[in-house]
Amino acid sequence: MNYRLLSLFALATIISACSSRPTGPTTPPPDNVNAISKWETSGRVGIRTQEDAVSGNFNWQKDPKTFALSIVGPFGQGATKLDQNQDGMVTLAYEDTIVTGNNPAALLQQELGWEFPVEQVTYWIRGLAAPNSPSRISQDPISKLPNTIEQDGWLITYNNFTKVDGLSLPQRMQVSNPPFRVNLIINQWTIQ
Repeated sequence: MNYRLLSLFALATIISACSSRPTGPTTPPPDNVNAISKWETSGRVGIRTQEDAVSGNFNWQKDPKTFALSIVGPFGQGATKLDQNQDGMVTLAYEDTIVTGNNPAALLQQELGWEFPVEQVTYWIRGLAAPNSPSRISQDPISKLPNTIEQDGWLITYNNFTKVDGLSLPQRMQVSNPPFRVNLIINQWTIQ
């Protein structure tokens, strides 16, 4: 009787283990940086304008049609959130203010005085030049990774890269167009 009970228990354990495994297809990692269709990154950010300097933590989630970018100051103060939904509507939330529009860079400029070319930065943060305007790229002669990208009046300087699923992605970078400057230290990448 103990043998039968033990056998039933073992069979039930095996069946439950088999049924708890994921059954859906898994998405293979992209084979190059340009093929990344969805990503999330987080880390530290420093933003300097002519009148102000802001530092804090950031989290940026991006897929082909939407994004969610949040910047939170020290001790959770000064949260700024910028989101774009499936329909292209952009929402900027900061302090006790919420504004909407269809151009994230224009909202940031209008409301906060920040020049931040959001569309281009979605490429620059991956170490790529944006495809819709001329650029000048300086590469490391050995790794062939970019040292700098000059585009649309901005200078993007890469100080360090990290490996994520076999791809080299920026870990430390600066985006500048004086007097505006953004420093990013990226602690985490998740890519698809």
